[in-house]
Amino acid sequence: MLTTGTPTPLKVAVETWGRFRESAVLAPLLGLSWRRLHSPTLFLWGRALQSNPRHWPANLEPEGWLVQPTTIEGWRQELLRDSQWIERKDLGAGSRHSSRKHAAIQIKDLAHRSLTSSKDVLALCRWLRCLSTTGSFLELGTSLGVTAAYVASVGWRVETWEGCQQTLSQARDGWGRLGLDGCIQSKLGAFQNHLNGLKTGQKWDVIYVDGFHEEQATLHMVDALAQHASMGIVVDDIAWSPGMHRAWQTLQQRQEWPVSFSWRGRGFLMKAPHMAPQHHALA
Repeated sequence: MLTTGTPTPLKVAVETWGRFRESAVLAPLLGLSWRRLHSPTLFLWGRALQSNPRHWPANLEPEGWLVQPTTIEGWRQELLRDSQWIERKDLGAGSRHSSRKHAAIQIKDLAHRSLTSSKDVLALCRWLRCLSTTGSFLELGTSLGVTAAYVASVGWRVETWEGCQQTLSQARDGWGRLGLDGCIQSKLGAFQNHLNGLKTGQKWDVIYVDGFHEEQATLHMVDALAQHASMGIVVDDIAWSPGMHRAWQTLQQRQEWPVSFSWRGRGFLMKAPHMAPQHHALA
């Protein structure tokens, strides 16, 4: 006999399928096409997130990048070839490869594991430009700093938090070489310490949570940050584990987020007072 609260095999199968359906691998094949979105705003956002330039809304590519994407990609390639060893301190859930909180790792291996692809980070920048040509962006989980560099390059003000000193040092060095060190404010330390230091009324337009892949920690972080996000919060790696996907499903039910959508392994929680409540899993 099953004990109270024990999930049935059918429930486990349904939850597993839902998680895989919203993963970066299967979402492009099984998600809802942007062409089927009735909301004009979501239709615009869905087009901006597509890889094919033919579908992009007009005038999304920003004029006068502070640093051209090709230059940032040149830095990414350097990181992917860098055989230097650093001591990686992970204050989150670790990686898919190891749960160790302290480990020596080569920068090239960290880059392979943690950097968001150029295709996805450019899509994120196009989406941000749909929201506003300029804005403020808080990132939880700097890693090697490539995402922050892209967002700063399109004219958004960036603040980013990182728990590992040596990783953040690599990011700061790269921003300095790109000429972006004056455009990005970075803070070292545990996310909770920074959260505790936030003042009432302190806000960013968009907050990007990508640094603590545990169910309860994610719920706590997003709930604590909700009052500090003017437009929305993006949660990365919602299909990283069953717990992360449960966290995503729970957050979609929060009253603060009447509009939400997933896109290739990321969850977008939007306040969007001008839109009817709706929740989608996009391709």
